[in-house]
Amino acid sequence: MSTRPSPMHERLSTITGLPARAVARLLASGGNSPTPDLRRRITEAERKWERLDQLHRSARHRRQADERSLNDSTERDVARVLFHGLEPHSCPRCDNPISEQRRREERENHRCAVCTSDLSATASEVAEPEIAARLRLASSEAAETTALARLRGAEVALAELVAELTEPPRPRSGDNPTGTPAPDRRR
Repeated sequence: MSTRPSPMHERLSTITGLPARAVARLLASGGNSPTPDLRRRITEAERKWERLDQLHRSARHRRQADERSLNDSTERDVARVLFHGLEPHSCPRCDNPISEQRRREERENHRCAVCTSDLSATASEVAEPEIAARLRLASSEAAETTALARLRGAEVALAELVAELTEPPRPRSGDNPTGTPAPDRRR
């Protein structure tokens, strides 16, 4: 692993209070306890964090896209209400006057006075796209929240490993309290 701080190192810095560069160096070097088991756990935890970070980013992008979709749907509904309230006297495209017969068709048969299309859509048909957009957004918000919680859990696990790396080496049996090997007394 590189000792240049990554987003993971920055997050761990926030949790541990250590500078991000120090976190990066500790994880890369194995710190004060470079046992094979600890190195393996660090590697697994870093890979898990990277995988969960990617899942969280993906969930966030999905939620943002769903927010845009809901916004578009809401804007379409607002425009629909605005245009339904208009009483045009002429075609907005070519300025030809709208005849009284077309106005009557609109009132009696629900046919647009401008383009003669059917205006009899029910309120539920009009609301369905917005309801679907709101459901998609709620789902993507829940997925993002779950992904973030899992990512934070992986960060805590990594922070615990960083704490292990900063502990002073434990004396082995036969070592003196300073951590240096005891002299050989077998002679």
